[in-house]
Amino acid sequence: MKAHQKKSLKYLLIIAAILVLYFSGMLTPITATVQRGLLMTGIFNPSLNEVPDNTNKTVVKGTNTPKVVPGDMADLDVQFFNEAGELINLKAMPQQPYFINFWATWCPPCIAEMPGIAELYADKKDSVNFVLVSFDTDFEKAKAFKAKKGYDFPIYRVAYDLPAMYNTGSLPTTIVIDARGRLALSHMGIANYDTADFRTYLESLK
Repeated sequence: MKAHQKKSLKYLLIIAAILVLYFSGMLTPITATVQRGLLMTGIFNPSLNEVPDNTNKTVVKGTNTPKVVPGDMADLDVQFFNEAGELINLKAMPQQPYFINFWATWCPPCIAEMPGIAELYADKKDSVNFVLVSFDTDFEKAKAFKAKKGYDFPIYRVAYDLPAMYNTGSLPTTIVIDARGRLALSHMGIANYDTADFRTYLESLK
């Protein structure tokens, strides 16, 4: 067999393997597992850069995002349906920091983030509003995924059109808002939030 034929066969086998994984439903979990391993290296930790604002306090902005102006008020007039089908408004939640994560079961980096977010939720659920919003067309699939994994955090689905500040066009996206309702961090893409630095950061937003 000639060299170029061997090369073509190699590529065909790779494509065939990817197609088998895709149609068997294994591609997403395998990809997520690989990305989860990469998260453990720390290279995807969100960058927490302190920026002084006009009141001599600090806010935090993430990398890979447009610049966040310190002290900008977030739009909290947003409604989601919870797992029981009840309409929930962000404004009605306790006056404490918000950790808002947009995700989907078909998104490998979203799935890779989940174990770390679950650990963060276990530590901070009493002092932070966790709002994990599924973009799955079938919300029942998201609920089944959560149950299968044994996650305790609450999940939601979008009720109406999202305000512009939440429409990043990227999954996963995580938005953090401080207890006064000011936008603090907007991070597009995969990140590891299960760190001591991030926990300290959340404490600073109370």
